[in-house]
Order: sequence, then C-alpha cells, then structure tokens
Amino acid sequence: MMSRVLTGFCGCRVRTERADNSGVTQKRSFPIGLVVILLASLIAGAGMAALVLLSNNTLKNTGGSGGILSMPTSTRILRAGQPAPEWTLKAFDGKPLHLSDTKGKPVLINFWASWCPPCKEETPALVAAYNELKTEGRAVEFIGIGTNDPSLDALRKFATDSHVSYPLVYDADDKVSEAYAVLGMPTTVILDRNGTVHQIFMHALTKDEVLGIMRALT
Repeated sequence: MMSRVLTGFCGCRVRTERADNSGVTQKRSFPIGLVVILLASLIAGAGMAALVLLSNNTLKNTGGSGGILSMPTSTRILRAGQPAPEWTLKAFDGKPLHLSDTKGKPVLINFWASWCPPCKEETPALVAAYNELKTEGRAVEFIGIGTNDPSLDALRKFATDSHVSYPLVYDADDKVSEAYAVLGMPTTVILDRNGTVHQIFMHALTKDEVLGIMRALT
C-alpha cells in the first residue's frame, strides 16, 4: 500500500505510507518547502560563482571584437538625469582641460582606447559628425577620453591616424572612467547644456545617431 499527501508550498510535506514485508505500515514525511529552498540556493550560488568568474577573468582586450574592461572598483552607477562627475585631465598637448570649461553647451564624452577595435570603427563617424556640427555653427563640444591604455604614444598615433579634430585627454589612472562606471569601450556619455547626463551608450555610434542626438540638444 502506498499513499501520498501534498499540501501548501512553504513548509508543506509529502507523506508516504508503505507496507513492508511484515505488513506493518511505515510513514515518512519530507519538507517540500525546504527542498525548494535548497534548490534555489544551489541555483543562486552557481549564478554568483559564474559572475565572480566572469569579473575575475574579464579582459582588457588587445584584439578581437570587443572592448571589455575589468569591473570598476567604485559601486557608483551613472544614470541619465544625474549630474555628470566633474574632472580635470591633461590634454594631449599637456594643458589641463576641465569638464566645467564646457558649461552651457551639450557635450559628447567618448571613452576609448588604442587597443579597442570598435573604437577604431566608431571614431571616423564621431569626427565626421563633429565637423558637420561645427560647420553648422552649433555650440556643442566633443571630448575624447583615452583610458585603460598604458601608452599615451599609442593614443596619439590612433588620434593622428583617425584625423581626430575634437579635444582629446588622457585618463592615466582610469579614475574618470571609474567615476563614469565605464565597463567597456567605446562608451559615450551625452550631457545636456546644464551638465546633466542625457544619454549613455555602451556601443559604437553612427554619424547619423550622433547628429540626431546633438542637434536635438542645441
């Protein structure tokens, strides 16, 4: 003889009744809620282990198709509607450039690196959009922040080869990229004329995308 009883979810039990060879009925119960909790814990643990493994093995890409960085040490997450973190960095000519210098203008901040293939694909589109906006007489600013790149010479060569016409600065210690929660490159942060984050893009942009966004802000 065997019978089962299933009731509820949390704390519910399955009761089994089984007659052994002696004819004596034996009863056993199992806490189903406990089983479900244990299974959920195992699944969550596996997910956390995978995340830790990924964060420990993310790479500063020196080739291939992506621009993945290690996880930032800061817990800050930058979102649209927040004030953009202020910074001062040295331009490629050695002169300091402050974000506050762009006050009153929409700003496109592009985080890039010399080893980043998508950055190489995107930069000509940014240059073309910047030149066109300036030709139209629009009061906008573009700033390229070279970051997560140990070689300033490599950044300079990249900029020369790409004919970059907008200001470029060097985030030598990666502090600005951390403040802006940059996880991969290219990352582009658009600020409105009040210095507030308008949009954040974590992929390469096209010329038409950039023109549409910046024209709408002027």
